[in-house]
Amino acid sequence: MAARDTAPREDGTGENAAGPPGTQAISRALAVLKLLAESEGELPLSRIAAELELSSGTANRVVRALGAGGLVAHNLRTDGYYLGTGTVLLGQAAQRGFGLDHALPILEQVNTETEESVNLAVREGRESVVMLRVQSTLPLRFEQHTGARFPLYTTASGKAILAHSPDAEDYLASLPARLPRLTEHTLDSPERLAEQLQRIRRRGYSIDEEENVAGVRCVGAPVLDSDGRAHAALVIQVPTVRLPRTRLRDLGARAVAAAKEIAKFVPVNRHLSR
Repeated sequence: MAARDTAPREDGTGENAAGPPGTQAISRALAVLKLLAESEGELPLSRIAAELELSSGTANRVVRALGAGGLVAHNLRTDGYYLGTGTVLLGQAAQRGFGLDHALPILEQVNTETEESVNLAVREGRESVVMLRVQSTLPLRFEQHTGARFPLYTTASGKAILAHSPDAEDYLASLPARLPRLTEHTLDSPERLAEQLQRIRRRGYSIDEEENVAGVRCVGAPVLDSDGRAHAALVIQVPTVRLPRTRLRDLGARAVAAAKEIAKFVPVNRHLSR
C-alpha cells in the first residue's frame, strides 16, 4: 500500500498541517463542510478522509464534532455524510444579514417577466459563484445549481463584477497571455477581456456569448454600492436559440434595473464578494 502523503496542504487540512493552536481543527472542519457543500450527494467517511488527506481517525473526529453541532448529518442506512440542518439555519441567517431574502423576490419577478433562468452571483477570489437561482420552467433551459463556480473571465457575472472592481487592473495583469478556454467562444487574452470591461462600464451590462457554456447566452448587471463598486451581479441565462442579438438590449436593461433594486437591500457595510 502506498504511503499517505502527509505534507501540509495549502488549506491547512493535511495530517501534518501546522498553525496556531486551534486553527488546524477549524481549517479541517471548514474543509469538510466545503467538501460536502460541493458534493452531488452523500460522502462516506473514507472519501472525506481521502479528499482532505486525513487519517480515518482524524476525519471521524471532525465529522462527529460537526455532527454534534448539527452541521453534518449521518445517514445510518447508507453510512454517508451530508450537510445538516444547522447549515440551513446558518445560511438563512446569512441571507437575511446580506439582504438576500429581499433579493429572491426580485429574481422571481425577472423570471416571471422573461421566463428565463435568473442568478445572483458573487465573486470569490478568481471565480464567480452562484448564490441564488430561479430556474426557467421552459422545456429548453440551462440546468445549474447554487454553489456552481466558474472563472471570472468566462461569465457575465464575473465580467460585470470585474468591470466595477478596484482590483480589475491587478486581476488582468495576473492572467496568462493565453487564457484557458471553456468553449470555442471563451475570451482568449487579457487584452480582449480589458476591452470588454470597458464596454461593460459604458453600456451598464455584460454579455456572455457562449463563453462559459456552449449554447447559452447570458446578460449580467452589477450590484453596486454607493461608491460604484460591485458586490454581486444579477444574470439572466438564455439558450442561444431563444436569445437573438435584438433581445440582448432589452434583457440588459431589465438586468440593470433589477440589480439596482437589489442594491437597495444590501447593507452598505457588508461585502458580498471578496
